[in-house]
Amino acid sequence: MIKPIIGITTFWENRPQKLYNLVSYHYIRSVHMAGGIPILIPLMDDKIAGYEYIKSIDGLILSGGEDISPIVYGENPIEQVKLICDERDGFEINLFLEALKNNLPILGICRGIQIMNVALGGTLYQDIHAQRENTLGHYPKDTPVHNLYHQVHVKNESKIYNVFRQNEIRVNSFHHQAIKEIGNELIETAWAADGIIEAVEHIHKKFVVGVQWHPEDLTVHHPIFLKLFKALIEASKKQKGNFF
Repeated sequence: MIKPIIGITTFWENRPQKLYNLVSYHYIRSVHMAGGIPILIPLMDDKIAGYEYIKSIDGLILSGGEDISPIVYGENPIEQVKLICDERDGFEINLFLEALKNNLPILGICRGIQIMNVALGGTLYQDIHAQRENTLGHYPKDTPVHNLYHQVHVKNESKIYNVFRQNEIRVNSFHHQAIKEIGNELIETAWAADGIIEAVEHIHKKFVVGVQWHPEDLTVHHPIFLKLFKALIEASKKQKGNFF
């Protein structure tokens, strides 16, 4: 039986003399563990170059990484916005919209949920601690990535609830930006205790889901989070036409 092919977005890293496309191995490992075939989608400075990948994959993961430039959603950056990549913003927004048009299952992770939101007309808190009162901790940068950090409340009758079958889960957390105004055709489906949006889904698509935490870092130590990748794989099997 042919396994579904899951494309994973990458980022640029400048090293002496060369520019590299990279992504954490934890994404690759999690897709493999869930029963998919992971392939990496290289970031290119041609915004529409990724369209050919959409024709070749059965599901898409928008991976984490840099801040999204506030210019994308009509704002100037504040002091706390330190690292952006205009090329990645444009490339991934176009990639997401093309995947959406082609009804591909999509999982957005951390930056990925934010790309989904701004691509559909939403906005972000550029820095949740600077722009929002009574915000709790969301970026324990010295904590191991597989450690669970804070509680998330999950909405009933949502895709996230269907995955975990729990109204309360503990997640890891490594972000200082978050969804502010939600994008068109997205709904909120999970929240931190301070009200920060932790998950969204598309109201018209079978599996277009974004989460603000990093489940790829949890699948080995906390296998419940492998269920999220398995849900993406199952949706991608149906996209491929393999109903097994």
